[in-house]
Amino acid sequence: MTRIKIMVCFFIGFLIILGTTTIYAAPNLSLIYVIQQGDTLSEIIEEYNINLDKLKKANNISNIANIKMGDELIIPLTNEQTNKLNSSDKLFSQYTNKKEELSLTINTHYAARINPGQEIPDIKNIPQNKIINYYVGPGDTLYDLARDFSTSIGIILALNNKENNFIRQGERLKLPVHNLTDHQILNKRVSKQELNLLARAIHGEARGEPYLGQVAVAAVIINRVLSYQFPNTFAQVIYQRGQFSAVGDGQINLRPNQTAYRAAREALNGNDPTNGALYFYNPKTATRVSFFRGRRVITKIGNHLFVE
Repeated sequence: MTRIKIMVCFFIGFLIILGTTTIYAAPNLSLIYVIQQGDTLSEIIEEYNINLDKLKKANNISNIANIKMGDELIIPLTNEQTNKLNSSDKLFSQYTNKKEELSLTINTHYAARINPGQEIPDIKNIPQNKIINYYVGPGDTLYDLARDFSTSIGIILALNNKENNFIRQGERLKLPVHNLTDHQILNKRVSKQELNLLARAIHGEARGEPYLGQVAVAAVIINRVLSYQFPNTFAQVIYQRGQFSAVGDGQINLRPNQTAYRAAREALNGNDPTNGALYFYNPKTATRVSFFRGRRVITKIGNHLFVE
């Protein structure tokens, strides 16, 4: 079996109890295995003394045939193994010959590559326009970012020319989006201002509609942003002349409720109850019904018809 390449991710959290007592959680360490050429799941399972179901559950794997070289797997540890790592004074000693110790800082997230001799991934083929700036948020880990952006921890480290693997809240990282769909890229790039505008449009157009109908309205706006037939920003799509009644009557300026924000986030995450609709209207109140004649109705949700 190819020489094992492991990463250890250190998740440090803290819990502040109201009053005078502060309790700090111990480090929670997880092993991450990078699949190498020639590896088989059966060998990995045997090496770590785990079963296939636990490995699949820990990594949300539905089809083992989709696993490929370079993918990273969380190795689920037993309580005994976890306690052994957490109680180790020299965290790297059982995996490497390094003698240094790691000083852990509260509320900081760490990822340590403990095989320094492994080959640096090739990032030359990633176009510059497929790399975005991302600011590390609370709870982010390199493993989670790699999974969210369909890449590997090694690629993230190489893109950011990092000699160590520590990431801290607020740190700016370059992350690749070349493996993501246009919808996924839009979700990664959406700003707080754009999210707020989308929520206002949902609230203005569809408050009083069922929740699924509000998600559907958000999906139509997103479909337009992604379509070559419409402008490519939320502001340009929403404020395009004559397109949304909430803009014309000023309801776009109302403060959205939490349901509108939740619907916006769900649509941004990929839920499209309309199956690609670019238009919607209420046949009872619409003044330009003739515009929709001849267009295929995809679905009806609440009072709205969603059409191509």
